Amino acid sequence: MSTTGTPLGKGLAALLGDLDYTEELTAAMGSQLATAEIQQLQPGKMQPRQRFDSENMAHLIESIRQKGVLQPILVRSLTEDSFEIIAGERRWRASKEAGLKNVPIIIVECDDEEALEVGLIENLQRDDLNAIEEAESLKKLVDDFGKTQEEVALSVSKSRSYVANLLRLTTLPDYVKDLIRNGKLSAGHARTLIGSPNIEELVQQILNEKLSVREAETRRKEKTTRTQKNTLGQETVDPDIIVVQEIIEGALNLPTKINISKRGGQIKLSFDTYEQLDTLVSKLQTI
Repeated sequence: MSTTGTPLGKGLAALLGDLDYTEELTAAMGSQLATAEIQQLQPGKMQPRQRFDSENMAHLIESIRQKGVLQPILVRSLTEDSFEIIAGERRWRASKEAGLKNVPIIIVECDDEEALEVGLIENLQRDDLNAIEEAESLKKLVDDFGKTQEEVALSVSKSRSYVANLLRLTTLPDYVKDLIRNGKLSAGHARTLIGSPNIEELVQQILNEKLSVREAETRRKEKTTRTQKNTLGQETVDPDIIVVQEIIEGALNLPTKINISKRGGQIKLSFDTYEQLDTLVSKLQTI
């Protein structure tokens, strides 16, 4: 391996919230750039990407054959002469296929959490991840590293609602996740499936009838009307809503009322003292 400088230090953490951290890394390349043999690199264990599109890979391989690797691969050291890829595995794979012996790299010092965050940021900037790959990576930051949704949102420069909506996709059945990974179902369509009483039926309708997201949402609402009128004209509440209501009451220790309409719904929480309100705020901040 040849190098023109020393590795980047722990200052990497300061780049995680930047929308274009690669630009800052590129600015430092004059003193941080190194060259490594292809076999010295190995795929990263924190790699968010699970699927490499064959057509896109073919284009990248041809580009590298003609122009070489224009953007160095971001790595961290494993031993003196071996490295784990943090960002740029596609470039590394394409370089091998193109017959390159050496590739440019930037060496950084980072832990697993930072490696996952940086890999996520790079792929998000390139719009390279499917919704499930992105959702499962965000979930790993929550489950494995104890981050809150707000902290995850700050790390990847996204809104909290963006993170929350993606995380909901991880609750879908595996066969639905596979449809998203393979590009047969969009993330928008997938979100309409969450909470549907008959997911499989709605999936088939979306695929067979080529429903738009709005059409799929209309079908879901028709299936999940939560209130009915009985013969006396009195409103009856869906038993599922009662169960959810009881779960929320148990978790928050506050009286809860859920009102559902065709356009959505409301959750009403009641408290008697400011102490109860403070407790509620504290619990919500940990979600």
